[in-house]
Amino acid sequence: MGEEISAEAERAGMLAALHAIIVGTLSTLKRKGVLTDQDLDQLFEAGLVTFERGEQDETRQAARLTLEILARSLRG
Repeated sequence: MGEEISAEAERAGMLAALHAIIVGTLSTLKRKGVLTDQDLDQLFEAGLVTFERGEQDETRQAARLTLEILARSLRG
């Protein structure tokens, strides 16, 4: 594990790990009846609105894509 990894690989790995944790957490909450489909839609809409405010175009696009992927993972 002493090998250097690129900044791009590090960011991709963090995003993949975050994706797994978020999908796992929200899936569990949905399965246990704590969250409804409407609750999930509201969470993702709130996330999208947050990134619409003041973020750079590229960052906003990446955030939107990530939120859409997460939403699809939970609906699938």
